Amino acid sequence: MAKLMGYDKLANFMATSHYTIFRKFRQSAIRDLLYLQAEISELEKEYAESAQRDREAEGARALYDGNWHLLSISKSQNLGGVQWDKALQIRKKLREYYDCLSRYSDISTRERPRTTEALLLKDWILRPDLGGGISFSGKDLGPKTSVYNEVEDLLTLNPHTGENDLFTRFLTGPVFDRAERVLRVFRKPKQSDPEDQCSESNLFQYSDSHMITVVDMLGTVLASATPLISIIILYFVRNLGLRLIILCAFTLLFSLSLAVVTKARRVEIFACTAA
Repeated sequence: MAKLMGYDKLANFMATSHYTIFRKFRQSAIRDLLYLQAEISELEKEYAESAQRDREAEGARALYDGNWHLLSISKSQNLGGVQWDKALQIRKKLREYYDCLSRYSDISTRERPRTTEALLLKDWILRPDLGGGISFSGKDLGPKTSVYNEVEDLLTLNPHTGENDLFTRFLTGPVFDRAERVLRVFRKPKQSDPEDQCSESNLFQYSDSHMITVVDMLGTVLASATPLISIIILYFVRNLGLRLIILCAFTLLFSLSLAVVTKARRVEIFACTAA
């Protein structure tokens, strides 16, 4: 099998490692929508002017407002036809405009990759020790002009599993980044080049499902421990005033833990706290 190079090598990594990350080009897409909007506005103005001229004309042209059939055959009957032409142009342009709006709406709601994922893909392209080291010379993936420099404008076709709450983002982000330096001691790196078994690699791969399982367990323990700890503390406190203070503090702590660990709505948090 021939050794993969360039775009083929990058495509293989993105497909096999689930790093299908692409740029949205939001600014270009919105500019295109604005151009289409301007074209339709101009056509509507021209249509209104042609319709007014037909109303002021004599004969069948004055009946176009109330007779679609006369309007639709106006060009073939040499009775103007400009108004009908503009109507057809607007119809065609509206279809293009609505199609672009629908596509942009779908793309804009696509999930963004994590910052660490985007940075890893960018580093993989540049670094041979990760398996990449591809010398792209174009303006799309060059070192200084790479589309992956625009982290805020990226989307991923591999949606993340699990919750997307603050607690999950914190554990899978900053906490995992620091813990990974220790975890890599107990793991073998992923082979950077399958065709070169002797090549060294600095690429370590972790299962999303395992990470989400750990996060879910920690979140459940944290949310459940708050009311249990409050019960234990209240058992040993005899002062009624101090008991009320402790009860209020743990109630606030319980509400805060629900807000951080879950994506519950305010009304759901209020219901759990009141219960």
